[in-house]
Amino acid sequence: MTKNILAIIGLLFLFACSNNQEQSKTETKQKQEARANIIQATEINNKIKNQEVILYKDVTIVGDVNFLASDDANLATPFLKTHYINSSILFHNCTFKGKLIAKKTIGEIINICNFKKNATFINCTFQDTVNFSYSDFYGLVNFSGSIFQEHTNFEASSFNYKKNYFRKVQFEKPLKFNMISVFGDIDFFKSIFDDKVRFQQTKFNGISNFGATIFNSDADFTHIKFNDDVFFNYTEFYKTVSFNNSIFNRRTEFMSAKFNFISKFKDCFFYK
Repeated sequence: MTKNILAIIGLLFLFACSNNQEQSKTETKQKQEARANIIQATEINNKIKNQEVILYKDVTIVGDVNFLASDDANLATPFLKTHYINSSILFHNCTFKGKLIAKKTIGEIINICNFKKNATFINCTFQDTVNFSYSDFYGLVNFSGSIFQEHTNFEASSFNYKKNYFRKVQFEKPLKFNMISVFGDIDFFKSIFDDKVRFQQTKFNGISNFGATIFNSDADFTHIKFNDDVFFNYTEFYKTVSFNNSIFNRRTEFMSAKFNFISKFKDCFFYK
């Protein structure tokens, strides 16, 4: 009797696993089919130009998305031109085949972007370079669940909203987050950095959460100011990580973090 019951339980377990696998395959296929809906980047660029709401779900975008298409622009200095993006932006489960451009030097003039409203890219895949360097974000920033397959640049950008999300994001190529200013909270929980990442000379003025993140290559956190709480709990560093010359002004946690190679904390200040 006992053997028969165990056999029945085993069969039910196998059946459940099989159903789960089939369901997962079906969901993946549905997402792939959904992303088979193709739109041209020129359509988005026209919306940027006309200050229209940008809302897309389950599509593949072909061509370069150019936020500098906004005509609402002015010269901040003789060599710096700011383009204002007044559109609310939401992409969900989308694939970008081309570049995302928010900074470009044209002649002697550096063109950058100022995002007045939300910039949301949830569960998206970026197959080409992404350049948001020197951008100013004044609305919600959310890249949660996204995959960056090429070089990504947020150098010298500023995040001015109270919440900024990069949860469960995978960066497959080198990433620049150096010299950024974060005035609200920023969350990298469970993100994966496969290549080198630079955060040096950054100011984190809100809570910074790097909990359970994985750094598979070198990570540079030198000359940083953490002006609020910072968490690296359960984080794993597999290559060299450096926090040299950094300042930790509030609560700092590295509970159960793993340092598998060289780690540097020279000339740091911990005030709490």
